[in-house]
Amino acid sequence: MTSITRRALVGGTVAAVALAALTACSGPATDTKVDGEKTIHVTAGYTSDGNGALLQAVAQKQGIWKKHGLEVDATPFTNGPLQIQALGTGDLDFGYIGPGALWLPMSGKAKIVAVQGLGTADRVIAQEGIEKIEDLKGKTVGVPEGTSGDMLLNLALEKAGMSIDDVEKVAMDPPTVISAFTSKQVDAAAIWYPFVDQIHKNVPGMVEVVKSADFPDLAFPATLVAGTDITDDAEMLQRYQAAAKEAYTWAAAHKDELPALLADFLKAPKDSVASEFEYVDLLAPDDLLAKWDSGDAKAWFTNLNKQFIQMDKVADEVDPADYILIEQYRKA
Repeated sequence: MTSITRRALVGGTVAAVALAALTACSGPATDTKVDGEKTIHVTAGYTSDGNGALLQAVAQKQGIWKKHGLEVDATPFTNGPLQIQALGTGDLDFGYIGPGALWLPMSGKAKIVAVQGLGTADRVIAQEGIEKIEDLKGKTVGVPEGTSGDMLLNLALEKAGMSIDDVEKVAMDPPTVISAFTSKQVDAAAIWYPFVDQIHKNVPGMVEVVKSADFPDLAFPATLVAGTDITDDAEMLQRYQAAAKEAYTWAAAHKDELPALLADFLKAPKDSVASEFEYVDLLAPDDLLAKWDSGDAKAWFTNLNKQFIQMDKVADEVDPADYILIEQYRKA
């Protein structure tokens, strides 16, 4: 286990270096001139998978940032919690998080500025011969801390009458999970597509023990986030939300084009990105707002809030309207 821990620390160091580099090159948002019009400079984070990079890839390729008077410096992160940390220190203006990190805005650490979509791409996978969650007792499980994979692992253990103390959880970033699982340094992993697809190509006997669709009562939303004081810069917020709405409208209407576009942006295999989007339900703005007004979208967050209370991540139930800037999104 010493080698695994060291590798995990290396992954964390890489993330820290990325954050330090972002801090060094970023500063207060400044105004520049592009084509004679005032442009707002924005720092944004994303994760290096299809869903996590979708907004940055689409908005860049379609010229949406420029159209809305934004100049965006985008930086990749290994997970959502690191981005929320960067929001808190002022090193990012906006970021992206998966459902596993939603407890942070629920705890007052960030505001949600847009809901990108729902996903069922998360899996708990295991080496050949491990068939069910109970078989993981005493086994090593590689997990990106604070992610949707982490959440799915906790849900699966709880459903089986177990807890995280019943396994040997090893925190590591997604690339380290891939190498550790492939080299059989861990018995299992809590990870998501497209990384599951990459692992399966290297370990054809891999077993998908649990999938997010095994919990039909829970939704798994991916969201855009900002610092808690983002409403103090109403113009930046309005422009970013308006750009996100246009990007999501385009993406929902051109889903077949996304794997190639994202593969180019991420410098990743197209088939790997395509495997992820088999489990992603993108939300065009009108669709999201209709679901919010019907109460369906609010229920996604309320139900997750209750789950996070059971997981000791948050203390109380919080009204989704307290941390989701849905009315600003509606007007943007």
